[in-house]
Amino acid sequence: MPSCWKVGEQSNIGRCRIKRHKRSKKPCRILPTTNFLHSFYLDSRFKLEKMSPKLYGSDMNEGVRAVLLTARALNVEVLVVDVNIFSKDNVEKELVKINPDYTIPTLVDEDFISWDTHAILSHLVDKYSSSDALYPKESKDQVAQKLMFESDTLRPRVDSIIQATVVENEKEIPTEKISAITEAYKQLNNFLENKNYLTGDSLTIADLCCVATVSTATVITPISTEKYPNLSQWYRTCKNLDYYEEANGVGLNKLDALVEQKLGRPRIKELCE
Repeated sequence: MPSCWKVGEQSNIGRCRIKRHKRSKKPCRILPTTNFLHSFYLDSRFKLEKMSPKLYGSDMNEGVRAVLLTARALNVEVLVVDVNIFSKDNVEKELVKINPDYTIPTLVDEDFISWDTHAILSHLVDKYSSSDALYPKESKDQVAQKLMFESDTLRPRVDSIIQATVVENEKEIPTEKISAITEAYKQLNNFLENKNYLTGDSLTIADLCCVATVSTATVITPISTEKYPNLSQWYRTCKNLDYYEEANGVGLNKLDALVEQKLGRPRIKELCE
């Protein structure tokens, strides 16, 4: 994903449980890393006062939206520090100090810091959930498999198109890139055969993470309800979560508007017959 998308609009998620805190607009590479070694504990120089977890990011980024979805599912109050991922100014010193990779999402929770999306989701569940429902012990391997599919297969295909469209101002999306997205749809559809959710009958962080990225993919190409009925039903189910629109829909609509502006044509529907 790009290191300097430029847009002046600030995120506006947040009513009762997601707090936003304005910061000066600074650059940050949008693609979150997926190396779990990037989760660590700050030394005593960076100890923070006990407070709500602080999330650095932009809600146009699918990784940030995955964190917001998980926080809302857990009823966790998160302080969101808006990072302008499109600015060419110097990186904000506060973020540089805690994350030398300058990537989002970055979460600071007391003396824990991570800029890996999946590690952040796991941390939130481990610390704030009274049960393991979102990351069940009996299906941890299945959850991990679907998370790796999101980070290794789906997200790179989506991000390559977003970068070409938004940063490089390409007006046409190559057919082979569209085909790569629909191939990922096919795989997800297969995962969901005879299942309500990606790992079974219950919602997990795999679903929350994947729906943030799948919804981004629909900005590029719709999900065919005829070809991918399982995926279509799963997507509708996720969209019906009472916190979906606040945590994912708002930022997705901003990204949609930006892509529409760059391509010079209206967005196609998320689902098509």
